[in-house]
Amino acid sequence: MKGFITILSFTFCFLLANVTQAAPGVYKWVDENGVSHYGDEERLVQQKGAKPIQITTPKKIGSTAITPPKYTPKPINIRNNTNLQNINYILSVLSPTPDQVIRANNGVITVVTGINPRPKGDFSLKVFIDNSLYASANNTTRIDVEGVPRGEHTVQVKMALKNGKIFASNSVKFSVLRVALGRKK
Repeated sequence: MKGFITILSFTFCFLLANVTQAAPGVYKWVDENGVSHYGDEERLVQQKGAKPIQITTPKKIGSTAITPPKYTPKPINIRNNTNLQNINYILSVLSPTPDQVIRANNGVITVVTGINPRPKGDFSLKVFIDNSLYASANNTTRIDVEGVPRGEHTVQVKMALKNGKIFASNSVKFSVLRVALGRKK
């Protein structure tokens, strides 16, 4: 009986090791803009003209432990370092995006700014719409701007540091839609 169980368990392990699970098919199609897309649904073949692609799993050859080199950065005294005052910051308007149409019935839009590198100390941002100051805030990159009229506009953000340096973002054109309810035609 013991021999039978050993043979049965050996056979079971052998079968389990050789069973491979069929992976679902992966399909690739290219849209009208020339962008490649991938999916695993068979309906893509009929809808998008997708073609099946073969995906292989790489074989594991071996692994070696890699130890990172020892590195200890030198501390920088921020208060006495004059190099930090010469940093050129890159300001960009992340939202609204170029030519974006914003529905803002209340005239409020949100301007999101990217700053690279992020300033270490205090800074202030000023939002200019059509070269007029609309809003300002300190130590934040997200500003709600009120009173923006409907139509096409240009937004620009300027950053002022404590040392008096001013950096300006690129200008971004966008449009505001304000739907008025209850108007008689």
